[in-house]
Amino acid sequence: MFKLFKETFRTTNEGIILATPLVLFMWLLTLYIAYSKEVVDTIPEIILSAVTMLFMASAFCAGWFYMVKKSVDFSKKNFIMDSDKASESLKLMQALPVGVGKYFLTYVMVCLIFLFIALSVTSILYSLSIPFIKNINFTLSQMGTVINSPQEMKQFLDSLPPEQLYELLKLNIFLMVIPSIFSFLLMLWMPEVIYTERNPFITLFTSIKKVFVKFGKSIVLFIYIYIINMTISFLSTFAFLNPIAYMLMMIIYFYFIVYVVVLIFSYYDKEFNNPNEEQTQSDSDSRSDS
Repeated sequence: MFKLFKETFRTTNEGIILATPLVLFMWLLTLYIAYSKEVVDTIPEIILSAVTMLFMASAFCAGWFYMVKKSVDFSKKNFIMDSDKASESLKLMQALPVGVGKYFLTYVMVCLIFLFIALSVTSILYSLSIPFIKNINFTLSQMGTVINSPQEMKQFLDSLPPEQLYELLKLNIFLMVIPSIFSFLLMLWMPEVIYTERNPFITLFTSIKKVFVKFGKSIVLFIYIYIINMTISFLSTFAFLNPIAYMLMMIIYFYFIVYVVVLIFSYYDKEFNNPNEEQTQSDSDSRSDS
């Protein structure tokens, strides 16, 4: 696994062009959301805006995840000349429209299923959080103000008695653990969709099954990603104090996203894409020994 973690850095660096569509999509989505807030007033306009964002996300996911698969394939090739390698690397962008045409409708369904899961998990979290919230003396509007201000957060925490601080700690742990469990279960869903090209409902369950097929490796992979994510999140809290540090953290953040997605696809490709490859090699070695 640690060899895979290291090799993925090389794969990410060779396919760093993957960051380009990611940055452009995030920029366009941010602009569209800001525009929608200004002009969308009626229910039909809200529906149209939601459908537009659904199609935008589906098109991006279809093209970008297919690019990631091609990037993993690219990393397994051997090139004699650096010019050939650079030329092949640039061809990764050509995979974007191919992926959109091939997987767009599939990812419309994926996005809808994911949205349903996200809303369901949010609803469950809210319902299960009520007992904790009742034991803490604050309102939702007050909490919104506190979250956006470190100074307000400090004052709020200082005002709470020890028993309420304990309840708040339990709530935070609860809100971290449950989404982490769902993230772990859905970790292999995207590569499962791309590699198998099956119905999203089927791939949802088959990907969860594969998480448990190699449970030990899946746990190691998820913990590794979780540690990196927590580290970057912690460093990002200080980046807001300096514009240069903020820009640097944004670069690191986008690189982290590309690295994690490439890592998950590389793991899937190694462990599940050629399941008969290791067995074939083992049989060949056995025949040679005999």
